[in-house]
Amino acid sequence: MGEKRIIKCRSEDLATAYNNRGQIKYFRVDFYEAMDDYTEAIKVSPNFEVPYYNRGLVLYRLGFFDEAIKDFQKVLELNPQFEDAKISIKQSMLDREEKKKRLSGI
Repeated sequence: MGEKRIIKCRSEDLATAYNNRGQIKYFRVDFYEAMDDYTEAIKVSPNFEVPYYNRGLVLYRLGFFDEAIKDFQKVLELNPQFEDAKISIKQSMLDREEKKKRLSGI
């Protein structure tokens, strides 16, 4: 009675759990809550590239292209073979330029 059990888990497992919970929130279109979970995953395991990619996707969808590009660049710094991140950077840059043109009335 009153005995407390402390369960330890590896930081990679905790980061994966945060990332997975973020995915559920992303699919529910709870973008800001999803980003919070991806950010927590990054804090727990800063060398885990997947939450950077996922957070970048949310930032992209919200139109924060510069921030999305930073996350995609971090993915490639951690894993240069991450092809989807390469594609996402290019698309973010194109859309950022398109947004600038629209805003400047060109």
